[in-house]
Amino acid sequence: MLNETLFVLQILVVIGFGAFFAARNLIMLAAWASLLSIIMNIFVSKQIVLFGFEVTAADVYVIGLFSCLNCSREFWGKESTRKVIFVSWCSTLSFLILTQLHLHLKPSPGDISQLHYEALFAPSLRIISASVITTMIVQFVDFKVFGWLKKHSQGRVFGLRSACSVALSQSIDTVIFSFLGLYGLVANLPDVMMFSLLSKGTALLLASPCVALAKVFYNRLNKEEAHF
Repeated sequence: MLNETLFVLQILVVIGFGAFFAARNLIMLAAWASLLSIIMNIFVSKQIVLFGFEVTAADVYVIGLFSCLNCSREFWGKESTRKVIFVSWCSTLSFLILTQLHLHLKPSPGDISQLHYEALFAPSLRIISASVITTMIVQFVDFKVFGWLKKHSQGRVFGLRSACSVALSQSIDTVIFSFLGLYGLVANLPDVMMFSLLSKGTALLLASPCVALAKVFYNRLNKEEAHF
């Protein structure tokens, strides 16, 4: 159960940091979203076994990213969220360009790291290209669904609104990205897709209270600052 325990801990850490940064300020949130955008494209190539399924290890970071974006929309508004999305896209594309340049540097005869870099970053072009295309589609869906839910709930039940919009967007994300980015790279794509949905559902269940607490923390922080 080591992997399962670490999986739960990973969810709490990613969502906890995201909720804290979202409540503090937009710069910290943009930096965290950019980091998640980059590392989820690196860690997706690692396959692990969870609850008997052979899966990738990056779903937590995807849930963390979209929870952050929903927090940004709730706390900082539509225009600020678009800026956060743009910054994360720029960071991801910059990472793609820099890693490809690094890979194409000719290693010295005594170098032993090139093979490891190739194993880690050679799939990045396809994965990140698929990720950018998928993310653009899914973020549009999440943006619209979250806005619609906010309007019809009159701004209440933020945690539930966030969970519903992320659940829908990530179902779409799982299907599109699995075929564009992972087909032929992972041993068992149906297992990856099935458990990706299950792990994202688990992450959402744990994320919703953290996201709701972030709203409470944000409101309290604003009240304290208003007294000074």
